[in-house]
Amino acid sequence: MSIAGIVCLSIFGALLCLILFMIVRTLLVKPVEEEHTPSTPVELDKDILAKHLSEAVQIPTVSLENINCDGSVFYKYHDFLEKTYPTFHKVATKELVNKYTLFYTIKGKNPNLKPGCFLAHQDVVPAGNEEEWEVPPFSGTIKDGYVYGRGAQDMKGQMIALLEAMEYLLNHGFEPERDIYFIFGHDEEPNTVDGAPEAVKLLKQRGIELEFVIDEGGTILDGSIIGVNKIIGLIGTCEKGYVDIELSCTKDGGHSSNPRRPTSLAILGKAINEIENHPSKTRFTQSTKEMFNHLAPYMPFGIKFVFANHDILSPLIRFVLSVAHPVTNSIVRTTYCPTLCKGSDATNIIPKTSTANINCRVLTGESTDDVLARIQKLAGKDVICKKVGTATEPTAVSDTTSDAYKKLTTSINETFPELVVAPYPFIAGSDSRYFYPVCNNVFRFTPFIVTPEDQNRIHGLNERQSIDQLERATQFFIRCIKNQAK
Repeated sequence: MSIAGIVCLSIFGALLCLILFMIVRTLLVKPVEEEHTPSTPVELDKDILAKHLSEAVQIPTVSLENINCDGSVFYKYHDFLEKTYPTFHKVATKELVNKYTLFYTIKGKNPNLKPGCFLAHQDVVPAGNEEEWEVPPFSGTIKDGYVYGRGAQDMKGQMIALLEAMEYLLNHGFEPERDIYFIFGHDEEPNTVDGAPEAVKLLKQRGIELEFVIDEGGTILDGSIIGVNKIIGLIGTCEKGYVDIELSCTKDGGHSSNPRRPTSLAILGKAINEIENHPSKTRFTQSTKEMFNHLAPYMPFGIKFVFANHDILSPLIRFVLSVAHPVTNSIVRTTYCPTLCKGSDATNIIPKTSTANINCRVLTGESTDDVLARIQKLAGKDVICKKVGTATEPTAVSDTTSDAYKKLTTSINETFPELVVAPYPFIAGSDSRYFYPVCNNVFRFTPFIVTPEDQNRIHGLNERQSIDQLERATQFFIRCIKNQAK
């Protein structure tokens, strides 16, 4: 046999061995069967839950631009909470951080245990064009099994479910083993630093290290977008970084009847086009790999074969995920999104200086400086790029083998037995990103099964929360608080 024939035969043999290895590896991927004690859901009055969420929505706690703005509406909301949850406020010690952030402490029986912490934020985004809403956005209207209004989903629904759960437990004689903190920030939406970061400073000053932090952020969604024929419950184990980058260009202005080309706005438009047409490279992070490892057992064989061998087929998988859905694309790359653009203030004036904003969500393994450098390169020498506002780096990845993670998954499975639970990299932002200096086990989970239609209502028109899901979320937090407090 010729040398060429021997080489071809060797390559064929190696490929055959590799394929057989991948098939065997796929066949060995099985769901991890975990035992969970059957738990009968506690009976709750859904009318009361809906009423309390409706009343919460009626208090328009729209985010403040800064700590010096009039925040009296937040004090009205604090009064509402005290009136609505009397047992909680009788047992808990209440502190105010930077005027408006609520910091509650419920003492546990064992001071040797690290405290745990549940987060939520009081503030909501503006309602936008109120005339386009089906009902007034701060009316808290209850109809067709939903509570309507700004903040019903993001995130007063979760805060009310959490407080309802703690009120229920305390009224039924519950005493936690460990101290539990409830920290409710007032400025999560505008990404300012007057709330949660100041609460973390207080914890550090007191020398407190937390056992766990649980915040909003994970999601429950249809797994078909990644080949899982089940509903999946995703727990955010890390968070992408956040940075706004301002693009500016200055050229001669003047009257639009006598334009000089290119104008500053035209140069900026070309830069934005370059940025959109040259996305960042796709990458697998630790949390992405962990997600696939958890979900692969529930995929059909063909898709399971691909994901079970993601280390070998990584380029193919990353390409498919980048084009399959905006969510999966966001999981595997840093994203750049143009959000603002400004030229002149009149239709017949050529702007001397034009500006635009690129909102960036930074994948683990990159930095905001890396992103700034790449955008500057794409934008070109005629465009000045700089960071504006508050930038945050990608967080560390929380430990999915920790006791806190196991208790969280147990609580989810007890409440939502139909879900497949998996970790994932949270693609948005939350107050929990500030808590890593005092906690290694920071997790994000939103215990509501939300339709794609209602998902689009968050920060949009006609935001609403299902009353049935509000009841189930309360049942989840009853279990979660009991499990985590042990």
